Amino acid sequence: MTSETRPKIKLVFIVSIAFRWFHLEWILQELDRSRFDVSFILVRLNGQEMYMERFVREQGIPHLTLDCYIGFKGIVQTIWAIRRYCRREQVDVVHTHIFLASLVGLMGAFLARVPRRLNTRHHLISNHGKPTLWLDHLASALATRTIVASQVVHDVLTEKEGVPQRKLVHIPFGIDLDRFRGISDERIEVLRRKYDVEGKGPVVGVLARRTRTKGLQYIIPAFRRLLERHPDAYLLLAYANGPYQEEIEELLAEELPEDRYLEIKFETDVFAFYQLLDLCVHAPTGLERESFGLVYLEAMASGVPTVFTPCGVGPEIFEHRENTWVVEHENSDQIYEGMVAILESPELHETLVEGGRRTVDERFPLKKMVRSLEAVYLGEKPGESCDAQA
Repeated sequence: MTSETRPKIKLVFIVSIAFRWFHLEWILQELDRSRFDVSFILVRLNGQEMYMERFVREQGIPHLTLDCYIGFKGIVQTIWAIRRYCRREQVDVVHTHIFLASLVGLMGAFLARVPRRLNTRHHLISNHGKPTLWLDHLASALATRTIVASQVVHDVLTEKEGVPQRKLVHIPFGIDLDRFRGISDERIEVLRRKYDVEGKGPVVGVLARRTRTKGLQYIIPAFRRLLERHPDAYLLLAYANGPYQEEIEELLAEELPEDRYLEIKFETDVFAFYQLLDLCVHAPTGLERESFGLVYLEAMASGVPTVFTPCGVGPEIFEHRENTWVVEHENSDQIYEGMVAILESPELHETLVEGGRRTVDERFPLKKMVRSLEAVYLGEKPGESCDAQA
């Protein structure tokens, strides 16, 4: 059967994430729409506004928006609405993202007898040791395949949660490399003025929400020491929100002069934002603190030298002094030493920039990820020919 006569696969993405998420936008950009009839179910937690709703509307993608209010009645109503939608539209595949969407989406799809129910596991061990761990087990049981983006997620699911190997498929995230290259001077200048970085530097960037596991409490003291060698250094702290916000603000006030740092809640042009940086630091506090770590890829793709602790996909790709400067977890001294080494050695700086770009170019192209996803949507294994089993 040729692609012209083959009926389209009805694919529904079920998502519960409030802020803009380029990952899904890039998948839709590259997905073979001649083979897939795509729609969205957007699950809004307690009616919270979702950026994705605006995006799918602008793109003319069919979508259903559901307000899910936490509580037995609200969750059951959402599950039933998803079941009803899947049955009415005769959905072939659902692909869920983020914890809430995975639970209500997989349950609704299971009740509607959707044959392929896929879930990308984005969180890692946040439910371990808590009464909510059974919900992770439920999601794994309801999914026909669970997509893992890194080896650490694979290991957690198989070794700590008992998920059968046969239900897992390893598909690393890919990024749209072109979005991080060739950024106009005008876009960069807009952000220079917006964040008042002209004449300041070196500029050190941290892109991390305010949680204890992101390691900001170790980066800030390291930056304070950096100011002793580079008095004009400037710290840009993006994604400045989260449950650890108050503690971080107190630490900043204690450690740093007011004119040496800036907190940024959200920046839409993250691609130009990276071009403001002379150095990027990301320091999660353990190997299992993140399921992947897109900031690793984004910084490398942007040509920014980096200081990283290993987490998520990090152990699979890091080469110390070749594509990043690797430091131990929870170690301010090593973060400081890495920053100094990079900023004061042009040769090392260039080596890390070239090595980082080469790593993402070779291992994380967008097309590779989307072709693998398409294979799973079609019931194949990534790497198999889609036409071979049509």
